[in-house]
Amino acid sequence: MKKIILLLMVCSFTVFADDKTVVGSDATEALEQVVSEVTSELITVERAEELDLNRATTYEVSSTVSIDNLEHNIAEKVKESKVPFYSVKFNKATQADGNYRAEVTEYFSKVE
Repeated sequence: MKKIILLLMVCSFTVFADDKTVVGSDATEALEQVVSEVTSELITVERAEELDLNRATTYEVSSTVSIDNLEHNIAEKVKESKVPFYSVKFNKATQADGNYRAEVTEYFSKVE
């Protein structure tokens, strides 16, 4: 239930784009797929700040194949790192350039 609420928080934004831009529902579907494959918890950047988490790293994941391939690449990277929390920001990608991109930020718990 907590993951669903966080997913809705992350995906409840308004997107204005032309018809050649891959955003919105494709990003929502991709996030749902990543969440189902990864044991780490998807959170928003704001939630990470509220929890006072430490940022481990931020990196870009890309695919020239499809949004489905991008979500697979994100899931694989997050699985490899085994961090407890992560956030995903999909970058606007046009079909014209054939690049699908997302920025992934990984977090670990506050060090006491």
